[in-house]
Amino acid sequence: MQKALEYVDENLDTFIEDLKSICSIPSISVQDEGINECVIRIKEILEESGLNVKVLELEGANPLIYGEYKPENYSKTIIFYNHYDVQPADPLELWTSPPFEPSIRDGKIFARGVADNKGNIIARVKAVESILKTAGDLPAAVKFVFEGEEEVGGVSLPKYIDKYKELFEADIGVWESGDRHENGRPSVKLGYKGLAFFEFFVKKADRDVHSGRAGLVPNPVWRLVEFLSSLRDEKGKILIEGFYDDIKITKEDEELLKQIPFDDEETKEEYGLTEFAGKFEGFEALKSLYLKPTCNIDGIKSGYIGEGTKTIVPSEALVKVDFRLFPGQTPEKLLENLHKHIEKYGFSDIEVKYHYGYESAKTPPSSFAVDIIRDATRKTYGIEPLIYPISVGSSPIYNFINKLGIPTVSTGAEYWGSLVHSPNENIRIEDFRLALKNIVNIIDELSKH
Repeated sequence: MQKALEYVDENLDTFIEDLKSICSIPSISVQDEGINECVIRIKEILEESGLNVKVLELEGANPLIYGEYKPENYSKTIIFYNHYDVQPADPLELWTSPPFEPSIRDGKIFARGVADNKGNIIARVKAVESILKTAGDLPAAVKFVFEGEEEVGGVSLPKYIDKYKELFEADIGVWESGDRHENGRPSVKLGYKGLAFFEFFVKKADRDVHSGRAGLVPNPVWRLVEFLSSLRDEKGKILIEGFYDDIKITKEDEELLKQIPFDDEETKEEYGLTEFAGKFEGFEALKSLYLKPTCNIDGIKSGYIGEGTKTIVPSEALVKVDFRLFPGQTPEKLLENLHKHIEKYGFSDIEVKYHYGYESAKTPPSSFAVDIIRDATRKTYGIEPLIYPISVGSSPIYNFINKLGIPTVSTGAEYWGSLVHSPNENIRIEDFRLALKNIVNIIDELSKH
């Protein structure tokens, strides 16, 4: 594999140009923008790299790009999951350079989607090209699955799996991304939290009313405040009956978490905080971040929030709330318990809208897949990787782990300052180079097992 690793170094500038070409396409799924253009360009890149490509389509779904290479002789298959859709770039005024005009500054590539998730698409595809160009064949079969709806819940991926299940069969999976800690150690994440996204709406009077009548006319904002206060306490514990019944947290999870560097004061300074949520400190704060589900208010819309004053009782109020779920929990069970909670505590005037969600999943640390990724990553970076029991974020990895039974972990080209979903999203060129080499080493390690 040494020649493949050298090929990466020799062709890095070309790979960066390929990355810039797909980052220049605003493939924003929530706005249904740039999807087909991005699919066409990624298909070209896969074919140029020596892969067989199919663009799969379902009614009402964004296309799924499927690529594969099957060598003459192999015993193992690895499948890579990524997504080509990106978040909107707003607020545009906070970008130093235009989000869809990729630029290089200070050894970093800046563009919307370069970290989440297009950098990893190119790193993985071009790693396979590097082996094929230097060895003429691969030591293991590879499959690529690139979807276009991850940023809006990945709702079509399970439908694609149901229809094309044989295309998804593999021995090991590598999920979308991973980053490097401030101390330089690369991360390997064994899973992702699940997600359930809701809107709660209250309507009272048929119009906004003078606030002098606040003693008579119910205020929907206060009603939402009462309802939201019934969902969780000041420590973040969720008060919905049955919410924690199916959670599966192991001693192994806590042991893995203990090896994650965490400095209270540095973390508070990073976010401009004086204290953490729930007033947790030290390892308890780290557990709250990784090993506990959450109920989070994303935004509230009601009344008058312009300049100056306007004394009214609003007629309606809406709040957006997301729940991050832990393995064992499902959005369906949460929705069932939530309706029971509403009935029990007399909140029948609250209108519930469930948008989307998916369950959590993680691969056991004892899995051979973890051994392969750990060994390859150690070889690539020359340092022991940080093994996270689960990510703080959500992604539909359950499709591979729970639905298909494929042991799957996540690693990639980001770093702690990649600013995913934020203005000035970026990756470091050196991390991109090492991510390419890591995929080469992962494929090599898989062939030896």
